[in-house]
Amino acid sequence: MQLFVKVLTRIEVERRLILPRESLSALPRFEGSHEHGIMLQVKDDAGNLRNFRCKKRYGGGDKLVIETDWIQFVNSKKLRPGDVIAFYKDDDRVSGTLYRIEVKRRNDKLGLIFVQSSILVTKTKQDLPRHC
Repeated sequence: MQLFVKVLTRIEVERRLILPRESLSALPRFEGSHEHGIMLQVKDDAGNLRNFRCKKRYGGGDKLVIETDWIQFVNSKKLRPGDVIAFYKDDDRVSGTLYRIEVKRRNDKLGLIFVQSSILVTKTKQDLPRHC
């Protein structure tokens, strides 16, 4: 199940990934101290397992961020602002829950038009702005 598709910002390729609010219900619940967060095992599109720490942002209310191992992932994939990630949750009776992340490169010749169209395809009609 696709949790979200996101165009990466400069902050997200330099520091941390900010998770969209819509994805919160699909993540494990935080129990006990929120200070340390929860670890998510995430498989990238090359099959490598990543250990992302997901935690509530200090003073950010319900905002969740991924910091631990995120910058290593960004650097290994040579991500830039404008690149797109898709985040998935797969439930398997045998292996349990697995999260996956895929990278879609920004097409510099088409710019954000390409990126925007890939996002719109993943949204339902009710999620689109009225002018679309």
